[in-house]
Amino acid sequence: MEESAIVMKAYAVNFNEMRVYLSKNYYNGMSSKFYLKDLKNDELTLLEGDALDSHDSSFQEYSLRTTFQVGKVYKVVDAYGMSCFLDFSKLSMCKEFDDLYYYDGDDLGCTYTKERSLFKVWSPLSTGVILKVHRVKDGKEELYPMTRGLKGVYYCEVKGDLENDHYFYLIKHAGQYDIVMDPYAYSSSSNGRTNIIVDLDKLKVKDYPLPPMDKKTDAIIYETNVRDFSISETGSMKHKGQFLAFTEENTTTKKGYSTGLDYLAELGITHVQLMPINDYATVDEKNPSVLYNWGYDPSQYNVTEGSYVTNPDDGYKRILEAKQMIASLHKKGIRVVLDVVYNHMHNINNNALEKTVPYYFFRRYDNGVLGNGSWCGNELNTNAKMCRKYILDMCKRWQVLYDVDGYRFDLMGLVDIDTIRLVNEQAKAIDPSFMVYGEGWNMGDILPNYMKATMDNHAMLQDIGFFNDTFRNTMRGTNQMESLGYLSGDTYKTFEGMKMMCNIEKFTNISQSINYVECHDNATCYDKIQISNYDEDDETKKRRLRMMLAGVILAQGIPFIHSGQEFFRTKHGRTNTYNSGDFINALDWELREKENDTIEFVKFLIQLRKNNPCFRYDDYEIMKENITLENIEHRMVKYHLHQNDGEYQDIIVYLNASLDDLSVNVEDDYKVLYHSDDEDISHGYLKIQGTATVILGRRCSL
Repeated sequence: MEESAIVMKAYAVNFNEMRVYLSKNYYNGMSSKFYLKDLKNDELTLLEGDALDSHDSSFQEYSLRTTFQVGKVYKVVDAYGMSCFLDFSKLSMCKEFDDLYYYDGDDLGCTYTKERSLFKVWSPLSTGVILKVHRVKDGKEELYPMTRGLKGVYYCEVKGDLENDHYFYLIKHAGQYDIVMDPYAYSSSSNGRTNIIVDLDKLKVKDYPLPPMDKKTDAIIYETNVRDFSISETGSMKHKGQFLAFTEENTTTKKGYSTGLDYLAELGITHVQLMPINDYATVDEKNPSVLYNWGYDPSQYNVTEGSYVTNPDDGYKRILEAKQMIASLHKKGIRVVLDVVYNHMHNINNNALEKTVPYYFFRRYDNGVLGNGSWCGNELNTNAKMCRKYILDMCKRWQVLYDVDGYRFDLMGLVDIDTIRLVNEQAKAIDPSFMVYGEGWNMGDILPNYMKATMDNHAMLQDIGFFNDTFRNTMRGTNQMESLGYLSGDTYKTFEGMKMMCNIEKFTNISQSINYVECHDNATCYDKIQISNYDEDDETKKRRLRMMLAGVILAQGIPFIHSGQEFFRTKHGRTNTYNSGDFINALDWELREKENDTIEFVKFLIQLRKNNPCFRYDDYEIMKENITLENIEHRMVKYHLHQNDGEYQDIIVYLNASLDDLSVNVEDDYKVLYHSDDEDISHGYLKIQGTATVILGRRCSL
């Protein structure tokens, strides 16, 4: 429709009020009266109301009082016979809307059986819904008008076997039908053209139950991206950039070093965090090599990303190959965390949620303008009841159907506290070992601060983890490339660095701290240190990078490692590489060969953490009783841990971030477990060179 030619618009803005807009190019926007016409019986009702002071130079606004039945088709007619459809869309912004139309059923979407399929879609403000089915076997297309039921749920039953057939909805608002994908569908064709009907009974994959995780501080999280993990020739995986790459065993570099799944298992991490694997918008699933994207532009929360599948038009493969990936990781004893983006979506004008219930699923100011706390053009209205239900339903689906073990919430501060709590409670009821954590930054200005799932509100989210950017900024430096942290050489931060090892005064619970110095965002530590420590030689820089790994893995809380960080991954100096292509983002497994010594060091650190509960305390009082910290000459951190069980009774970690050599007194019964310079204890003294990491252990007394 040509926008400049619109003469008249009418919206129901309350359940007894509508607003009419007349173009000032049409009788100067003036009309002496208006009627409401019921198109079912052609009955006209004279409307009462007033013209409003208009700040719009193009339209004159009128407020008209009346009663109407939501779901019926009406036109508004002016004094000259001009008319337009009454649009109910903006009613979703009313306070009463949630109470009137909240639907608590668990049967939205398509419920398939061989004999019949039942379709349900929640679209309470639409004036008609038609189901369109494309029969794959004979190419026929069939239309089924749907019946409006309670709470604005439209439904219809189609007899016969619809397995593998395609479908979508035609939903009418203000007299115009629009093609809409099913927000509750299980699968779709490539690039979100249609949804595909599948038999859930055919989606079983052998899984491998994992023993319960005693406490969340037992976790060691490793972040990677499905495409980046396997796309490079250096990794020798056959299913490059796809889910099935994670099912391949015995893959190696040219020199025979492990890659892929075997490498993850050897490293010893407990959780793989996968960057978004739900369907996202900006990669062409039929031509996946043309464009690159990390996937933080969701188009369907309910369907897997087709570019990660061997055939994106196969409704079953989209599900089964993701399940096979997760099962293969479970077989190796590795849990799977999904990076979920329930804070915004890509292009809401072409989005199923916005099309089913306009103005509802995305936050808006009182004037209807979209919020943009995500900086992506919109933010999900998570505290609206049906939006919250949708998030809960999709989270349950990923957990039950795909068997995932945790969620990492992107921009979690845009999600309300109650929604995050409910997601966590729902997940824990199914699997007590489930983890929920996310980015607790304070963003956006529509949701009040006291309702946001931010780090500042950690006391109200005591079972939820947060990325600890204070740890990152203190230990590594801020995201400014030139900035220094304690471990990169700013010894003025020695005291703060000492506190970071014990999470002191940051959170309500130790397990709320996700400790990291590198993730997919911003520069890698290797690239950053080339700038921040430009005047140091390569070996000194690498010693610092190893010290950062030691700080992350051995600190109290939950360690988080970015894939390739352990072999000095580079993105060639670039920072935000979300669409920078495979050359920049792909894991270079040849670096895994070159830096095997550092990888062995990381394996040692991980095993040390696993074998010694003192690195995994989950109670502040017990931690304080058993850990002491010392700031040595404002240069070096001494981190002393005690425990009553485990491999060692006492462990001391020295992190010397200065360039100065220091000596310390050491009791006779300590043993050097690791020293950057292979020094040993001599006559009760130990030399600790500049930028050295040193770990000592004393066996439990018999």
